[in-house]
Amino acid sequence: MDNNQLPTKFDLIVIGTGLIESILSAAASRIGKTVLHIDSNDYYGCNWASFNLQTLHNFTVSKLETDNSDDDCLRIGNNLFDIKNFKTTWHFSDAQSNNPEETEISVTQEDLLAHSRRFNIDLVPKIHYARGDFVQLLISSNIARYVEYRSVSRVLTYLNGQLEVVPCSRSDVFANNKVSVIEKRMLMKLLTSLEKIEERLQDENQCKKSFFEFLKDERLSPSLIHYVLYAMARCENNDSVKQGIESTKRFLHSLGRFGKTPFLFSLYGSGETAQAFCRLSAVFGAIFALNQTSLKGLKTTDEKLTHILNGDQEIFAEQFVLGAQYAPQKFMKKLEIQQFISRAVFITDRSLLPSEQEHLTLLMFPPEEGKNLITIIEMGHLTGTCPKGFYLVHLTSKQISSPHEDFQHVVQKLFNHEDKEAPAILWSCYFSLPGIDNLDVCESLPENLFLCSGPDLDLDYDASIKKAKEIFIKMYPDLEFLPRAPDPEEIIIGDDHEAENKEEDKSV
Repeated sequence: MDNNQLPTKFDLIVIGTGLIESILSAAASRIGKTVLHIDSNDYYGCNWASFNLQTLHNFTVSKLETDNSDDDCLRIGNNLFDIKNFKTTWHFSDAQSNNPEETEISVTQEDLLAHSRRFNIDLVPKIHYARGDFVQLLISSNIARYVEYRSVSRVLTYLNGQLEVVPCSRSDVFANNKVSVIEKRMLMKLLTSLEKIEERLQDENQCKKSFFEFLKDERLSPSLIHYVLYAMARCENNDSVKQGIESTKRFLHSLGRFGKTPFLFSLYGSGETAQAFCRLSAVFGAIFALNQTSLKGLKTTDEKLTHILNGDQEIFAEQFVLGAQYAPQKFMKKLEIQQFISRAVFITDRSLLPSEQEHLTLLMFPPEEGKNLITIIEMGHLTGTCPKGFYLVHLTSKQISSPHEDFQHVVQKLFNHEDKEAPAILWSCYFSLPGIDNLDVCESLPENLFLCSGPDLDLDYDASIKKAKEIFIKMYPDLEFLPRAPDPEEIIIGDDHEAENKEEDKSV
């Protein structure tokens, strides 16, 4: 067989290396299915990927040809899921006048680019609840051995015009000198009785009120409402009490497992996660083919997909999984992008809230008039995402107007270049991600084709795990989703196993 030719028959073909696609590739390969995992990009992750500084600075959105073929041959790709409003800027004139000679590495554009490969910059940074579904799956499937995680060491909020540390445990609450004794008791009483409160609200049919209204009815002080509503529950003012209580319980449930906060972060960036699932898939026999620019289209017969056209090859499969950006235009006619995710990434010369030790920080910036709640993650060099002496700061929010406008008030308050204590932004990147969760409106899908949505606004991957599992059950209803993979030392090769048996026979 030609070295450039792929096998021509598989149980499953997966197009796109986004997170959900990669999970499904691993799950199918793990149960013995033959899998071809293919992507037109030359990198893993699609819109979930991580890039070094040079690559992201020069990033251009790849345009897939829209469908212009007949119903029997469907050209792969649509433009609904393109990254938009992409803009990068160097800010060295402001930074050098603010904080001269305070980084360990020279703060010039050329020197920063010289360390480009030491940056791992996520398109979609994620923080994981220590007892969330994603972390549980990492452990139960043994995929945890392919990735490393570090505890988020502090949670911050912006209150009364300054950054404050959010108390994440009983000891933190009682050590906080900005909360009165009475407030501490009220907060602990609330947090330890959420189950009973939830039952009471259901009995009284009050679950339709907002979480903000509920906290006010509980007579919590404005500061306590702020801590619980924004920092623990990550809620907007109009989110329901049911949603607020569930989110707060999720926060509390993950406390005390791996560190001082309920959260974990993937070393070297969130883009490592999709690759971890791809590694497991490859271990169990999946074939991976990136940079497949000759990927042309899909063939259908009798309402089923039969094969893909890749260059001059026809490659057949029983089932097909596509990242949504690879779906033919024909299936996407009724789909509209009604919500975008605003994203920004900054390289800074110091931490938002300096301390004696480097922190991996989660900051929930509360909503203001005309603005949404903003999730901010600050990473230092101990996360493996940037060189020592610099920080990566990621901002994420539901888009209102444009990323630059959505985050401008935060930049003014936290990175004001006239404030000598504030961190200086050395480089910035703004962009918009399409935020579609529901692909059920896609029409006329063949029965053996399954589409995977892209990134969402959730803090972690739990929703993506749920979607992957739902698709897996539709494809293989009687088989287990990602059973535990053996460690390398547990794997017995066929010949070795036979040799062991012969030795046992001799000894008998």
